[in-house]
Amino acid sequence: MLQRITRSRRVFGLVALLIGALGVASLIMPGHQPQAVAVPHTITPGNYPYDCDWPDVYLILQNKCAGCHRPESDRIDLSSYEAMIDAEKFGNKLIVPGSPKDSMLWDYVNWNVHQTDDSTAPRKPEMPPEKSAWLSAGQLETVQRWITNGALEFTLPIHCKPPVTEMDFPSAQQCASCHPKQYDEWSRSMHAYGQQSPIFEAFTLTLIERTGGTIGTFCTRCHTPVGIAMGETGSTRNVHRSRISLEGVTCVTCHRRNTVHFKASGRVPVTPGAVLDTCMFGPFDDSVSGPDTGTHPAAGFPYMKSSQFCGECHDVTSADGVRLEEAFSEWQNSPAAKMGQTCQSCHMGPVQGVSVADCNRPLGYAAVVPGMPQDSLPLRNLTDHTFAGPDYSLLPDTEFPEKLDWMYETDYRDWDSLTPYQKETLVSLRKKNRRSLRIADAKRYEVLRNAAVIHVNSPATAKVGRKTDVRVDVESIMAGHSLPTGFTAERQVWVAITVRDPQGRVVFASGDLDNNADLRDDHSHQVLTGEIPYDHDLLNFQNKFVALSNKGTDRTVVLSVNRNILPVNVLRPNNGLSASFGRPGTFRIAKGSLPPLSTRGQTYKFSPDCPGTYQVDVRLNFRHLPPTLLDHIGTPHLKHLLEIVVIDSWTGAIEVAP
Repeated sequence: MLQRITRSRRVFGLVALLIGALGVASLIMPGHQPQAVAVPHTITPGNYPYDCDWPDVYLILQNKCAGCHRPESDRIDLSSYEAMIDAEKFGNKLIVPGSPKDSMLWDYVNWNVHQTDDSTAPRKPEMPPEKSAWLSAGQLETVQRWITNGALEFTLPIHCKPPVTEMDFPSAQQCASCHPKQYDEWSRSMHAYGQQSPIFEAFTLTLIERTGGTIGTFCTRCHTPVGIAMGETGSTRNVHRSRISLEGVTCVTCHRRNTVHFKASGRVPVTPGAVLDTCMFGPFDDSVSGPDTGTHPAAGFPYMKSSQFCGECHDVTSADGVRLEEAFSEWQNSPAAKMGQTCQSCHMGPVQGVSVADCNRPLGYAAVVPGMPQDSLPLRNLTDHTFAGPDYSLLPDTEFPEKLDWMYETDYRDWDSLTPYQKETLVSLRKKNRRSLRIADAKRYEVLRNAAVIHVNSPATAKVGRKTDVRVDVESIMAGHSLPTGFTAERQVWVAITVRDPQGRVVFASGDLDNNADLRDDHSHQVLTGEIPYDHDLLNFQNKFVALSNKGTDRTVVLSVNRNILPVNVLRPNNGLSASFGRPGTFRIAKGSLPPLSTRGQTYKFSPDCPGTYQVDVRLNFRHLPPTLLDHIGTPHLKHLLEIVVIDSWTGAIEVAP
C-alpha cells in the first residue's frame, strides 16, 4: 500500500511539474515567428560535467549583469555559482532550486517577450536596464529550465575537473561594462571583424581545399585564437563556431598574455579563467584592481607596448617558407624603428597613420567601474582600440559591429513577423552600427591619406604629333612599413591616369579597369583572352605570388597555392634551405610595394593628334581586394561592395598647338 502511495505521489509530482513547465513555456516559447537556423552557439558541444543549461546561464549573466553585480559592491554578486546560490535580499532567495516563481532572478529577467495580450508576464523586465540587452525567448527558456531542474552547476561530482570551455574566456561584452570606450572602439575594428569576414572564411576554405587540408589551422589561429583554443578546426564554418570565437581577436587575446614569444605566424596562448579569477595584463602597473574593489586582478606587461607583440601575428611565413606577410619585418628595417616609433604609435594614437607619443595622447580614465568613484581611478594617456587599417566590413549593418541576442533565434529579415520590441531594437541597432561604421571609415580614410602623395610633372604646352611626357611620382610619407603592407598580394595601390582631347575623348589611359573592374594586368580575364590590351604603363605597387610553371617559366597566381608545378594537391614542406632565402625555389612573392619614405614613378607618353586643350587627370588609388580574388574564392556576389579610395589626386591642362 505504501509503495502504491509513493508511486502515485511520484506520478502526480511529474504531471504537476510537466504542467507547470508547459505553463511557463507558454509565456516564453515563440509562436508564429520563423526560427533562425545555423547560428553560432555559445558553448561548444562536449562531454562536460556541467548541468546542460548552466554554461549558457552563466554566460548570459556574465555578459549582461556581472559588470554591475560584482563582489564588494552594493548589489547581489553574480560573479560565480556559489555567490548566486547563496545570494538573498530582504529575506528572499535569488535562486530557489526547482521553483522559478519563487526565485528573484526569474522575477528580474522574465517579461512578455512576444508581447501577446493574454500573457501574465510583466510588460518589461526589471533587469537588464538596457532595452537591447533584455533576454530573448530562448535565453528565458534556458534560465527557467535551469532553475526548474534544480539550478545545478555540475551533473557529476564536483571533484571531477571540468575541461576548458567558452566559460573560461570572458567575452568582450563583459569588458564593456567597465571599459565602454575601449569596447566601442574595438567592436568596429578589424580585430573584431577578423573571423567574421566572409572573404576570410571563403579564402581559408579555398586554401584548405586546394592543399588537401594540410594547412590545418594556419590561417584561423590568428583570426580566432580563442576558437582554436576551443578545438575548432580551420574548416569549421562560422555558423558552427561559438559566439566568442566570432569575436576574433577579442580582448583576452591580448590582455591574457603574460609570456614573451618572439615568433611569427600566430598560435599565441591565451590564459583561461573567469574574469575575476585571472589576471588581465595591460600597459600600466599601478591599476586599481583586485578583490578589494570587486574587479579582476591586473598587472603591467611592458611587452604589450612593443612592435614584436603585434609581429607575432603580422609576420606570416607559410610551411613552404614563403613570407606571406611582412609588416613587422618591414617595420624592423624601417626609419620608424630607428626613430623608436612602434606599431602602436601610429595605429593606436589619436591621429591614425601618424606617430603620436604616449605622453601626447588625450587624458582620460581607462575604466569606469560601476559603484566606484571616478576620481579614485588614475588618469591615463588613452590609446585608440580601433586599430585602423585599410580593411573594412563587407557584412550588413545588422551583423556588424554588433548583433542582438534575439536575432540569433528569429529571422529578423521577416519584418512583418517581428514584435514591436524587436522592431524597435532592430532599428536602434542599425542606427548605432551605421554610426560606428562611419567612424571606422573616417579612421580608415585618415590612415590612407597619411600614407602617400603624388607629384606630377606635366608640360603646360605641347605640339600636335609630338611625343608628350607626363611624369608621375608616388612618394611614401609614412616611415613604418611599405605601401601596401600586410597580406600585400591582395592589396592594390596604383596610379590611374587619363588624358582627354578637346572633344572629351580618351586619348591615353593607364590604370583603368576591365569589365570585371580588374586592372589590365595578367590577372585580368579579358587581357588573358586577348579581348583588351595589356596595360604596359601600369604603375601598381601590389605584390604578387609568382609560381614556377611546369614549363620552367614564372607565372603570377591569385592565390597563395601553386597548382602549376605538380598534380599533387598537397602543401609539402620545402626540402631545401628556404629560410635562408625567405622562399622556396618554386614559389615566391614578387615585391612591388613602395618602401617607407621612398619615391617611385612612371613617365607616361602620348601624342596629341589635334590642337586644343587636353585635360590630364591623375589619381593614386587604393583597393583592399581585387575582384578577381573574389571570383577565385567563390564570393563574386560581394564584388559590388569593393571600394576604390583615392589617396591623392591631381588635375591639369596641356595646351596643344598645331
